Amino acid sequence: MEKLTLNIKNMVCDRCVMVIETALSALGLEVEEVWLGKAVVGKNGETPTLKEIEKELERFNFGLIKDGDAVLAEQVKTSLIELVDSGRLESEDISLSEYLSKKLAKSYGSVSRIFSRKEEITVEKYFIRLKIEKAKELVGYGKHSFSEIAYQLGYKNLQHLSRQFKEITGMNMSQYQKLQEPARKSLDKI
Repeated sequence: MEKLTLNIKNMVCDRCVMVIETALSALGLEVEEVWLGKAVVGKNGETPTLKEIEKELERFNFGLIKDGDAVLAEQVKTSLIELVDSGRLESEDISLSEYLSKKLAKSYGSVSRIFSRKEEITVEKYFIRLKIEKAKELVGYGKHSFSEIAYQLGYKNLQHLSRQFKEITGMNMSQYQKLQEPARKSLDKI
């Protein structure tokens, strides 16, 4: 049995993991492990081909990543999504550069350079956009005060979050909260 490691783009949540696992199993692959951005599968024989795997993944708006720099950029994205969702931002003073350097075992300079070239946005701006999307989600739930949301997302004060929120969305958090159908972006579209 041939073992394949597939690097997959646009995986942003646990449901994505389930969809990928189901899709790969349906192709007749023996799925060993799936996590954000990656799957390890066993394959017997010539089928399915990588082209067939890619076609199946594209049905669900995923795709195979073949280039090393694109793999690294996707690893940055999934690492940052995991960090925002982990709850660690409120309890730890996390340096983005140290976090990514340790997580990816690469110098932050090279990670940042490659990410910026592939995604046409800096790591820092991407991270801010992720946090603003999370803030929009939390504001929409209406269970937390704006100050609690700021703290949860690792901001030292509400003013910092408010300034970034307005800069990115064009409205303040109160205005956003009052919208009947607030606009949110899918994490794979940031």
